[in-house]
Amino acid sequence: MSSGIRRRSVLSAAALGSASGSLALSAPASALPKPGAEAPAGALPAEDGYELWLRYRQVEDSAQLKRYRAALAALVWQGGGPLQRSAVDELVRGLTGLLGTRVRPRASAPAHAALVVGTPASSALIRELVPAADLAELGDEGYVIRRVTRHGGDFTVVAAHADRGVLYGAFHLLRLVQTRRPLDHVDLTERPAAPLRMANHWDNDDGSIERGYAGRSFFDWEELPRLDDRYTDYARVLASLGINGAVINNVNTPADYLAEPFLTKLAALAGVLRRYGVALYVTANFAAPIDLGGLDTADPFDPGVRHWWTEKAEEIYGRIEDFGGFLVKANSEGRPGPLDYGRTHADGANLLAGALRPYGGVVMWRAFVHDTDEKWDRQAYLDFTPLDGEFADNAIVQIKNGPIDFQVREPAHPLFGSLPGTNSMIELQVTQEYTGHATHLCYLVPQWKEVLDFDTLKAGEGSTVARVVTGRVHPYAHFGFAGVMNFGDARNWTGSHLAAANTHGYGRLSWNPDLSARDLAAEWTRMTFGNDPRVVETVSALLMDSWRTYEDYTSPLGTGYITHPPDGSVTGHFDPSPTTTTQFHKSDRAGIGYDRTAATGDGYTELYAQPTRDAYESLAHCPEELLLFLHHVPYTHRLNSGGTVIQHIYDTHFSGAARVAEMRTAWEGLRRRVDHRRFTEVHRRFGEQLTEAATWRDTLVAYWFELSRIRDERRGWLQAIVAPADTALLGGERNELPVQVVNATGTGLRTVTTLDVPEGWRSEEATAYVASREDATVRMAVVPPAAPGLATLHARPRSGAVEVLDSSLRSLARAVVVPPAARCVHALDAGPDSAPVLKDYTRLSPADGWHEGAGFGWVGNTPDATDTGLFDVVRRDYVRDSAPAVLRLRLPAGRCTAHLLTGDPNTLNRSLTVGVDGVEKARSEQLDGREFTWLRVPLDGGSSGHVVDLELSSQEDETWHLSACVVVADGQERG
Repeated sequence: MSSGIRRRSVLSAAALGSASGSLALSAPASALPKPGAEAPAGALPAEDGYELWLRYRQVEDSAQLKRYRAALAALVWQGGGPLQRSAVDELVRGLTGLLGTRVRPRASAPAHAALVVGTPASSALIRELVPAADLAELGDEGYVIRRVTRHGGDFTVVAAHADRGVLYGAFHLLRLVQTRRPLDHVDLTERPAAPLRMANHWDNDDGSIERGYAGRSFFDWEELPRLDDRYTDYARVLASLGINGAVINNVNTPADYLAEPFLTKLAALAGVLRRYGVALYVTANFAAPIDLGGLDTADPFDPGVRHWWTEKAEEIYGRIEDFGGFLVKANSEGRPGPLDYGRTHADGANLLAGALRPYGGVVMWRAFVHDTDEKWDRQAYLDFTPLDGEFADNAIVQIKNGPIDFQVREPAHPLFGSLPGTNSMIELQVTQEYTGHATHLCYLVPQWKEVLDFDTLKAGEGSTVARVVTGRVHPYAHFGFAGVMNFGDARNWTGSHLAAANTHGYGRLSWNPDLSARDLAAEWTRMTFGNDPRVVETVSALLMDSWRTYEDYTSPLGTGYITHPPDGSVTGHFDPSPTTTTQFHKSDRAGIGYDRTAATGDGYTELYAQPTRDAYESLAHCPEELLLFLHHVPYTHRLNSGGTVIQHIYDTHFSGAARVAEMRTAWEGLRRRVDHRRFTEVHRRFGEQLTEAATWRDTLVAYWFELSRIRDERRGWLQAIVAPADTALLGGERNELPVQVVNATGTGLRTVTTLDVPEGWRSEEATAYVASREDATVRMAVVPPAAPGLATLHARPRSGAVEVLDSSLRSLARAVVVPPAARCVHALDAGPDSAPVLKDYTRLSPADGWHEGAGFGWVGNTPDATDTGLFDVVRRDYVRDSAPAVLRLRLPAGRCTAHLLTGDPNTLNRSLTVGVDGVEKARSEQLDGREFTWLRVPLDGGSSGHVVDLELSSQEDETWHLSACVVVADGQERG
């Protein structure tokens, strides 16, 4: 676990560390705030962020505290079901902390004042204080909070038609006190805008999380059905936002969750969630009838398939009576689906909807269909609009906010409003896959508000996305919100303390999409960091400015998808990679931007209502923040400001990165106003963001200058480009690394370029004259040590005081060091026979079976092979298998060492275990995409030499990779 604490010891660890002053969410009664307890003057107790926004610290202002105590210290509850019990438990916990006095529920009301909670069915006092007509229209989730005067007493009332409404009302009341709102004349009526308010988790059964940046999954499938207190706290957090459903597994899921032992585990988890009004949902693999049922088809028209799903639904509801239903990703990015059998998405959704209908379940069918990059922007629209009206009434099409994939800037998805006969809901991404992970502060609520407020015009003026997904435009039976969550097992849940603002904002918008981003930022700040006016003002401003700041230094003007690699690893979609994403931003030497117009492009603009279509189609009227998403323009194209596109790109990248430094300075002004632990951890994050912002700035500015050769009007610089950036070097020998030095100043420069290398390496500087706006290639001499290794080299050009874009990723070389074949006992480059082989090395392919007289070969099982075409000649390809394999090597007399290179140039790579004679000798950790490691295995050929078997394996259901195997006699590595 990344937190360093085992799940089941989380709360006990907090208790042991209680000297820090942190209060765990599920702390026992003995750990609740003690009446009258106050922090020492001038010091704030350290907090670890586990409580998120459910912090119940005593009200500081004595006069305000007196008023709250008078109104709320007496809690009247006359009984109710489990949901009401959860509401009362939360009120006891929260008010005891906020009021600094022990609060206990009582059945009768005092004569003076009290807080009264309940429903008319459970409380005679509620029937007396709140007219039934006031609650009848609120449904099962609505509530009222109001001050009522009766018989000389002032009662604060939280009343609802049903228990779930009482729970939500209790959290709302606590929120009012947390944010120090007056209650003297409170009169609030609330009901959710949509019935589906979902938390979608992309968690895997092995504990990893696709697009997770807060540690590993806190769903511990090895321990379940044994329950952890963290599950209760998770349910409380969801309920505090009004979230009423949770999909607990990844959209890219195996079928296993639909069978034992998972059903027993899911039932236990559902029992916890149920107490807080949260229904459990599961992502279903469409091929489950094949994978679990042993059928030879998953065709939705096959009677056997329909019968299998019918029985499966009956089995699930027999274990989980309030099971919510299924989420499905089908026929997208290699997932199975109905199109595999010549059927439609509606056919597939209706198959599952039919099985769920008797139990009230729903199927949420994702509209994210990504088969080819060329049609990515239009594919969902083209696939789903012809099917409008064909989906079952308990099926909902789940539509991402934009047509690509959660980019920092996209137009609203054209499907919104285009399916009048098909239930629709919006999918937002709370976890920051493309917006900086947990490293960059990027508050996404303003972005979501822009999408929700976008008028589709599909049913006339006022057909906003918010109104579409809340059922106010078309007569949908089911509709709502889905948020891809950013929770993990990190102690503070979200990895970065400030990232929790996105979680809070998503949940609150799913309840009421008309809330303002600014108000939500202030609310979250007050609940998370307290009500110090300077803290509220500073943190709210940091949040509100952060999305545009991130956009400026990463993707201004709608530049688009520019991160790499597109894989499932933790590092994926984080770093800028303009050279590998040209299919998305379409930059060339003449201009930049993706032409999506009907006149000259791919026709994407035609998918919108006429007024929007006309605006998007026209260069003169296109919103400039979407200019490069919709048009390909020359670098010299003039914006409304009068400046050129290329100058705007330069300016925003520099100013955006500079604002990160200002953000860190603003945070520093909160020293001693925020507890030291959280202050320090957020400050460190800002330092990391500052470094990464410089990387984005330098990489992209260098890229577009190199393409356009148009100078920045305000700045000049030198930049280096190492090409190829991924290279294989021979250890102990002189290698030449080509480095392109580019001059972005107005005069010719004499340059000196050096190479930053690790200790023990040798390199030589290179000189060159480079004319203005031109480049010159120098060949940098470098000698690495003889032993196999991995290193990052940094090329640094210099010319007097001229600025250098030193943070550009294009000035780095990721090198793998391999010994020359002549120094090796075996020098094996693993991969398919068709792939290139390192000079003087020997190919190790699946065809190399062991035979008498051979120097190496496979014994028994032979692996598969892959050539990705990425990286250098050594790392681009590999042999792989999910089953163990034995590589036999003939060794000479004496001691030697085998070095095995494992990794993947694109996606994450599971561990490789190497054994000899049944004894494990080396094991790699799981590696993210583009990461490699060498494993070292000592061997001994004895006095006369013999053969040795290297046993290669991985964990169950995982695949090992081998890119190279070199065997070096001891002493040769030292050259």
